[in-house]
Parts: sequence; C-alpha cells; structure tokens
Amino acid sequence: MADKRLTKVGFVRAIYLSFLAIFLPAKLVKEEEKDAEERKEFPPSPPPEQRAFVISRAFWFSLLLMIAFAAIGYICGQVINKFLGSVPVIVITLFQITGAMFLLWGTLFVRGWEIQSHGGVTLSERVNQWIYRALYCIGTSAIVCSLFLNQTTKP
Repeated sequence: MADKRLTKVGFVRAIYLSFLAIFLPAKLVKEEEKDAEERKEFPPSPPPEQRAFVISRAFWFSLLLMIAFAAIGYICGQVINKFLGSVPVIVITLFQITGAMFLLWGTLFVRGWEIQSHGGVTLSERVNQWIYRALYCIGTSAIVCSLFLNQTTKP
C-alpha cells in the first residue's frame, strides 16, 4: 500500500500552489518534484489509519466547512443589507446565478482518474481538491448570501 502521509502545506502556500496550477503549471511541476523528494525522506510509514476514522473525520470537517461558508454568506448578506439597505431583485438573482455557476464550475473542473496517483498525495491532486472545495465554498456562500438580502419593494 502506498504511503499516504502528506507534506505540510499551510493555507498561504496552498493558495500559492493553486495559483501555480491555474496560471503557471510548469512551476507547479517543479514544486511537485521537490515535494516528491521531500516525501522520499519520510521515515518508515506507520500502520495505515482505519478507514472508518477517515470517513468520520471527512464527515465532520465537511460539516464544519458547510457551516463556516453558510455563515460567511449570511454575514455578507447582513453587511450588504446594512450598507445598501434593500437591493433590487436582479441583484439577488445575480447572486443566485453566480453561486450556481461556481457550483457547476467546481463540478466540471474537478479531475479524478486522469491525475490520480497510487497514494493520492501528490501536490497536483491536493491542489485539485483545494480548488474544487474553494469553488464549492464560494458558490455556497453566494447562494446563502442571496437568501438573506433584503429585496427592494419598489418596481
């Protein structure tokens, strides 16, 4: 079984690597080569984590992400309401369309089998997952924001 331990990548570096994947893929290839060399230096692999714990952790982390980005959407809606008051229906509709477009974009964008490695730990695979999640989180926030916007009652 492949070693599925990941190299440490902080939030800012994850954004940087995602930027490279989108705009400078050749540089991401170089970063991935460095990452592969770093992974070769790992000490022997401990026994694999039980799959049930992986599922449980993924469930709770995804719930946390959903709540966090729903809250961000709510807060954005409240801020818009406070500073702009009521907004025309077209603005609400545009938020909903934009949210739906981000969700579709994430769905169409995500790569699976065509970039999958044996262990699923390459930087390309991780960046793919980060971009996918970001698109979904942005889309969710936009839709939730639209639900909390005050609608102008004027024609």
